[in-house]
Amino acid sequence: MYLQPDEEHEAVAELARNLATEVLAPAAREAEESQAVPKDVWSKLFVSGLTVPIPEELGGGGVPAPLTQLIAVENLAHGDAGIALAAVWSGAAAGLIARHGTPAQTDRLRVLVSDPDVRGAVALHEGYGRGPADLETTVSIHGDTVHVTGHKVGVAFAATADPLVVVGRDAHDGTLRAVVLSSADDGISVDDTARHLALDAVSAGSLTLDVTTTTAALLGGVDADADALTTSIQQLRLLAAAAQIGTAQRAIEYAADYATTRIAFGTPIAGFQGVSFPLAEGVMRLDAARLEIKDVAERLDLGAGVDETDVAQAVAYASEVALDATRDSVQTLGGHGFIRDHPVEIWYRSAATLAALDFDPNRSAFEPAL
Repeated sequence: MYLQPDEEHEAVAELARNLATEVLAPAAREAEESQAVPKDVWSKLFVSGLTVPIPEELGGGGVPAPLTQLIAVENLAHGDAGIALAAVWSGAAAGLIARHGTPAQTDRLRVLVSDPDVRGAVALHEGYGRGPADLETTVSIHGDTVHVTGHKVGVAFAATADPLVVVGRDAHDGTLRAVVLSSADDGISVDDTARHLALDAVSAGSLTLDVTTTTAALLGGVDADADALTTSIQQLRLLAAAAQIGTAQRAIEYAADYATTRIAFGTPIAGFQGVSFPLAEGVMRLDAARLEIKDVAERLDLGAGVDETDVAQAVAYASEVALDATRDSVQTLGGHGFIRDHPVEIWYRSAATLAALDFDPNRSAFEPAL
């Protein structure tokens, strides 16, 4: 693993951080209150090419390497995790289709390139702490007919997603499968009425699936490469972990700056160990989590002996560190940390929401495996 970023990584980080600072952060409150990403913000993210990985031959800006995409997500989340993940999770459907789809399926991506108002989604999560091996959604294949049954939570743009890539397991042999559907298809029941702790810009909801379709909807066809799909799904899980790192980093920076200006007993509170030590420890743990995510991402990309346990541990550690760091940041501001005058409370809520979505409590006690 090379610790020094290359020129491409530095360029992507700079572009994403600029967008985060100048576009996403100022729109964070509006996005949460309206439960939607402002149109002008969405357009700027779309034009940047950071969130919709579509090949150049289909009119897109290209499919970035997994590590490059993680860098983009972390830096976008530095501005606002809700807006960043709304765009990234919508683009994730295009990414899966681009990597694994049949020619007919990949041809549909031209619509995503030409129409920024189209929203995609990947229906992956089924509940607290469940990885791909634990999925209960089933994909049953009988001749030319495919039957998809199950329940999904935390689905971005649950009521409007098209394409909607539903991930489940083959009812016959248990291998990972994905089916390209639409939220409007018969047999899909959507519940998007519940508000979350944060990330309302994602317009997330739950889906109950009892869908009958054809084998043409199977991502990659009947003979799709299950191992390759599993790798891509694991990479998607790391995107949320990267967003948590970016959000927590922003929270610590904000709290540290506040601590240098907040005077108590005649001195900045940053001079007190009870204030400065938790923030300093948070920075160190964020570095460790970032390195673990990078290590797992690179080994996934190389096919170098990564299993679901490695990914679950990286996600769990990032969740744990982000929760601690954002909570410490809120506490640094004292009573001010809980009011809307300061943004640390939304970063804390964002970290909590992401941890509840994909976090294995059995891995929470592990330190990074570097």
